[in-house]
Amino acid sequence: MRLISAMTLVLPFVWPLTTAPKKLRGRPFDSASWRTRSRGRTFRCFATSSCLYSIMFCSVIAIVGTVAKGSDEVVVAEGASLNFLSALFVVASISIGIWFVRTGYGKLPRKGYLDPAITPVMAIILFSAILLFQYIGGIIGGWWGGTRVDGDSMQQLAWMHSGAMLAPIPIVIAYAALRRRCGSRHIVPSFIIAFVVFVPMTFAAVKIGHIMFSYVDIEPPGDIAHVTLMKLAAEPWGWSAFVVVLCITIGAGIVEEVMYRGLILPSLSTIIGGNTVWKAIIITSILFSVMHWGSVPPSAHLGLFVFSIGLCWARVKSGGVIAPIAMHILFNAISIAIVYSTRK
Repeated sequence: MRLISAMTLVLPFVWPLTTAPKKLRGRPFDSASWRTRSRGRTFRCFATSSCLYSIMFCSVIAIVGTVAKGSDEVVVAEGASLNFLSALFVVASISIGIWFVRTGYGKLPRKGYLDPAITPVMAIILFSAILLFQYIGGIIGGWWGGTRVDGDSMQQLAWMHSGAMLAPIPIVIAYAALRRRCGSRHIVPSFIIAFVVFVPMTFAAVKIGHIMFSYVDIEPPGDIAHVTLMKLAAEPWGWSAFVVVLCITIGAGIVEEVMYRGLILPSLSTIIGGNTVWKAIIITSILFSVMHWGSVPPSAHLGLFVFSIGLCWARVKSGGVIAPIAMHILFNAISIAIVYSTRK
């Protein structure tokens, strides 16, 4: 209920991105002829805005309901089945995606959105440096944790994740310094729209993919979407689990968004060119999904691809990485909440 109340408070900020203000901005309201011509148009704009509010409200209810009920039909599946509630959730998610495309929110012209302050060559260097620092930090953290505890415990996992997340901090600071003159816009509206549109579609994609892959015996029916989540579900709550949660929510949200949406997406957009950024978004999303290979089952890659599209959309619309970072952190937090809500 707190999340629903918070979303209700910030819904008015979405108004600048709806259709109505764009249609009405700068029009002479004292003109009778213009009022006559625009009466039907204004009604359609009002209907579009009302539809946006309704879809956002339903999306929040669906996501919060999943967490509150501890449903294991979205992330933790007990079998390759699709009950009525799951089918309803999938249909609603697909409907949201269709509405998103039909109303024109998916149009992303390239000019004026992604003018990178970092050259593609520098972006590749920074991206590679983050990967290297993460790898070295994870090795050092895992080794240090292994010397302090015996076996593969949550404490050792906490040390490994801490090293992997803390090591790239200098690169993240360097990225922020290079982009300090590049401002962001519409951060809150971009975050809300991307979250309520793409997060349900992400869960729906995982569910559909899980049923398909389980049917052909590509993946077992009871997998959780990430190996770290499986360890969290098996271990009791403590300081080590708290550190791991911080690393895979705040740490992963910041580092991965700087890597993919902050460095790769603008660079691909510059290299590919064209009148739209969708080619760069698709390639970035494929790369984002492939880079998680080995840590998630095949069905989760479909969800990561859809989720990355939403993150890229928020990046383009807001002009910065703050909106996708917030979206990434909240999504990971919801995934962890679902895991803990399904613990026996």
